[in-house]
Amino acid sequence: MISNLFCGNCKALQAPDKGNNYFKIMGIKESYDLDEIELANKYKDLQKYLHPDKFATRDKMEQEISAQYSSLVNEAYKTLLEPLARGIYMLHLRGKKIPEKTEIDKEFLMKIMEKNEEVENAASKAEIMQLNEENKTVIKDLQRQVSSAFFDVNSERYLDKVIQGSPTSIAKYPVLAQLLLDAWGSQEYLQHCAGIILTSRHVLSAAHCFQYNENTKRNYSVPTHWRIRVGSSYRTRGGAMHKLKTIITHEDFNKYYYTNDIAIVIVSKQFTFNNNVKQSTIIKQGVEINVDSPCQLVGWGVLEPDGPQPDQLQHTILNIIDHKICEYRYSTIGAVIQDSMMCAGRLDTAGPDGCFGDSGGPLFYKGLVVGLVSFGYSCGHKYYPGVYTKVSHFTNWVVNTVKKNK
Repeated sequence: MISNLFCGNCKALQAPDKGNNYFKIMGIKESYDLDEIELANKYKDLQKYLHPDKFATRDKMEQEISAQYSSLVNEAYKTLLEPLARGIYMLHLRGKKIPEKTEIDKEFLMKIMEKNEEVENAASKAEIMQLNEENKTVIKDLQRQVSSAFFDVNSERYLDKVIQGSPTSIAKYPVLAQLLLDAWGSQEYLQHCAGIILTSRHVLSAAHCFQYNENTKRNYSVPTHWRIRVGSSYRTRGGAMHKLKTIITHEDFNKYYYTNDIAIVIVSKQFTFNNNVKQSTIIKQGVEINVDSPCQLVGWGVLEPDGPQPDQLQHTILNIIDHKICEYRYSTIGAVIQDSMMCAGRLDTAGPDGCFGDSGGPLFYKGLVVGLVSFGYSCGHKYYPGVYTKVSHFTNWVVNTVKKNK
């Protein structure tokens, strides 16, 4: 690598290539998980050959180029050495802009304050050392989460999560509703998420459906950006269309961890109940579904990760996954599976699963709504099952929210 910096014939130091990023300058693979020892060795080698002192007897141009290189290598090393700076730089390389007025998450600030208090109240050196080890574990876990986000530049870690499903009709699932979004402000409403009819005016769905979108620069929490279709087996036609009046997302929803991923929307005009439009029944508060219990997943999501959405409603059978197994598997990529979440799929089998367009849709057990499609690592992944909002954790919230917002 060093030899490439010098002219083959004249042996003079060449000016830095403006197209080179910091990884290329340091001669290492572009990755968040880099070897810090390798980085340090590369830095030492470059400074050994490029330091301005080495060019004190050369002409002025080479001295200036040497100074440029030395400064560039210092900046590259400093940036890539620090995990946070490295992550921000990689986002920059991928064209992702960081908002200038980014605020630190309040929950995270509270944790910092709690840790400071623990240190101040520590009665011995041993307690402080213990806190230090605990903090190291937390930092490593956060770094793992960042690392997993950079794992595949071509796919999102958390998908808007029916793979391996078969066609069905709305008559079998009359409680299902389509949530259609005008994503670009063109007055074209396309199926984006799904929901469950709670009452003649209320629909249950996932909170992550209604967040600000960086790609479209649209705030999806605005009711006028949405329409709801009920009573149709088809994604693009039939049934009855309704405007939205109100969108209520859970007050503690976290868009980064998908905790409390639940929402209720209210339509402007009441639904007309019939054989294809009916009110659902949700599971009671605190009730647990046994591991391996078969559940039904229904929706209009894509049939494969990069494929188109089907026009006709699809359904498939999944099994409840042991929470501890799901928790452990997702921990390997830095994701936290909370008690308010549940997992379903078929372990170590590629599919069936939910996918793009299924978000907010129902997971049924014996006719009861027990889960809402929330997120997952890819679609139909054999190691990471789909993650669902556990409705029994939020039944009281649902009932109270409907009562307060009629």
